[in-house]
Amino acid sequence: MSLIFVILIIAFAYFLLHLVFLYGLRKSASTQYTPAASKPSVTILVAARNEKLNIRTCIESLKSLLYEKELLEIILVNDNSDDDTLEIMLRETAGLNHFRILDTKDCPVSKLKGKTRALDFGFSNARGDLIMMTDADCTVSPDWVNEAVKYYDDNTGMICGFTRIKHTHSLFTGLQSLDWIYLQAIAASGAGINSPLSCIGNNLSVSRKAYEAAGGYSNLEYSITEDLSLLNAVHKKNFSVKYPVNPAMTAETAACESVRELYRQKKRWFRGGAGINPLGYFLGFLLYAMNIFLVSGFLYMDSVSYILVVFLKLVSELMITIPLYRRLEFKNLMVYFPLFQLYFAAYGLLLPFTFLTGKKVHWKGRNA
Repeated sequence: MSLIFVILIIAFAYFLLHLVFLYGLRKSASTQYTPAASKPSVTILVAARNEKLNIRTCIESLKSLLYEKELLEIILVNDNSDDDTLEIMLRETAGLNHFRILDTKDCPVSKLKGKTRALDFGFSNARGDLIMMTDADCTVSPDWVNEAVKYYDDNTGMICGFTRIKHTHSLFTGLQSLDWIYLQAIAASGAGINSPLSCIGNNLSVSRKAYEAAGGYSNLEYSITEDLSLLNAVHKKNFSVKYPVNPAMTAETAACESVRELYRQKKRWFRGGAGINPLGYFLGFLLYAMNIFLVSGFLYMDSVSYILVVFLKLVSELMITIPLYRRLEFKNLMVYFPLFQLYFAAYGLLLPFTFLTGKKVHWKGRNA
């Protein structure tokens, strides 16, 4: 069997897998909901560590939520900050009875660490039937809660939402935005075929029933990507995980400001992604191979075969990126797509080598 023949088999497998993902994405995009007779009580959790530059904006967006205040509580957890985060939380929520401020200094002794410990502390104090999570560097739309609760029924354990990167019209931000669109399209596709692959922890909700059935963070195996760990646990308890493509449910966050920050983010995601299901590993293998072919195939492939392989890669990724791009009303990003291919290949090929730089992951001022 010739090398070219093997390469073409891999390329067509990649294309066929993305056809499956396209089906899954359409299933997620058509997720239906049945209005409940009454609205559930909701707790929103935000764990913040050294977020003095972002927490005020986050709180302002939470103040604008349209959900009934008597059914809503918002818990802000100061996660051992050594800046003014706690003081800003207290000042910005003064007189607002549906806001509660917790400090991990008051947290009981726990085997948990980092953000997982802060979230577990928040969950242990939450009163809502549904618990929604976002991050201190994010903002949400006024209808964020109203839209998310619509998708819950008795068998639904988790609702995943999309997160947009604030577009600053820079190349670096544009490349990160396209990256997030593609990765979240894959995540929604997996949920659509009942094989959840990942989620974004800054736009996530879980029912209390599912969280308790999964054992809560205190009983999950520690992971630096606590969101994926919770998703897997909820799905294993036979609760459905939904990833509806709903523009009103999106959160917004800032892009990484430097290559160093981006490297740390990707390293954290890559290490935490070890808990992904077999479909994710299969995709990872195919994607790694396709990136190798993209950047080096012209050296050992004839021109027709190389063009075909590159074509299959581009079509595969565009056919699940464009529907999401349109549905969530992104604009002025596709101009970056050719350069995105090189960006995507570069970091994708380099990530496995981060194991050579040690096991520690530096994030938010901590080594995990």
